[in-house]
Amino acid sequence: MFSMAMWMALIVAPIQAGIGDAHGLNTLEHQPAKIAAIEGHWENKPGEPTPLILFGLPDMQAEETKYALEIPVLGSVILTHSLTKQIPALKSFPPEDRPNSTIVFWSFRIMVGLGMLMILAGVWSLVLRLRKRLYDQRLFHRFVLIMGPSGLLAILAGWFTTEIGRQPWVVYGLLRTRDAVSNHGTLHMSISLLAFIVVYASVFGVGLVYLLKLVGRGPQPFVDHPPKGGPGTPRTPARPLSAADESMDEHKKDELGGIK
Repeated sequence: MFSMAMWMALIVAPIQAGIGDAHGLNTLEHQPAKIAAIEGHWENKPGEPTPLILFGLPDMQAEETKYALEIPVLGSVILTHSLTKQIPALKSFPPEDRPNSTIVFWSFRIMVGLGMLMILAGVWSLVLRLRKRLYDQRLFHRFVLIMGPSGLLAILAGWFTTEIGRQPWVVYGLLRTRDAVSNHGTLHMSISLLAFIVVYASVFGVGLVYLLKLVGRGPQPFVDHPPKGGPGTPRTPARPLSAADESMDEHKKDELGGIK
């Protein structure tokens, strides 16, 4: 199972990165304000390509990304596949049409960062596999154990980026969120939200406890021939009829021999 998971990380994580790049080009075409907010990009300088801001603190009030760490030109290369084209800047949109860059700037980077770590896990596993050390490299095992929740966290970060980055629109450029909100009261919405929280917490809570118990027990030895005993005797499940007192092969031999 561990080997299969590492093959999956090696193959699928880079494919996901390629799909993400294509999705970014699509978003730039249809939701340019979202891309500008994701990049923390406020203003274009005439004739200059767009830099890539690795880290910074977007400030919606000051209309700037403070303490920005930039790589020149790379923003244009990644987002337009060009060395000269610019991407739309947040200041080119009215303030009421701008998504909250402070949130989506970081949620996007969390998603991408986890994706890069997934690719690293796949490549690292390949190196260890070629060296015949996939199952005994403790540092790698600790790394992939820590990476366990990364898939869920990346999905949530991507979801935040998509939905918050789309604001203030429900249908981009056509229908604003404030015009699409239902007229249900606070009590109705609170009860609905509370029901969702209770149900999901119960389902995922029980599943998580069960999985942690299985992990805590560790791999169990395979029992080829379970010990004999009557119904209810504890044994390792091996087949649908594993609770039978005797094997089907022995029973078949007895029938052919005319004993039963």
